[in-house]
Amino acid sequence: MNAVVSRRCLTRVMTDDDRGVEVAQLQSVMHRIQNSLRDVPMAQREYIANALLNLAVSRMLKQEGSALTASILMRLGDVVANGDAPPAPERAVDLNHING
Repeated sequence: MNAVVSRRCLTRVMTDDDRGVEVAQLQSVMHRIQNSLRDVPMAQREYIANALLNLAVSRMLKQEGSALTASILMRLGDVVANGDAPPAPERAVDLNHING
């Protein structure tokens, strides 16, 4: 598998035919997470997004350190704030440019 680790995307960037495999794996994990959240009680559902974000940021901090995590989150915030449409769920978010 020709994997290229990208520090500008939230997932690995795959080259050649391996990209389809990576996207399929990402979609499969997202589907499993969504299915597992069906059993969350209604009173707790409003906290799901925050809980997932906290878990993701904690993992990023452990793997990437605080400076790179802060940079990634700043770029992600810029994409969300300035994007015309939400990023496509089947693609990694492009964090190459900051609009601000």
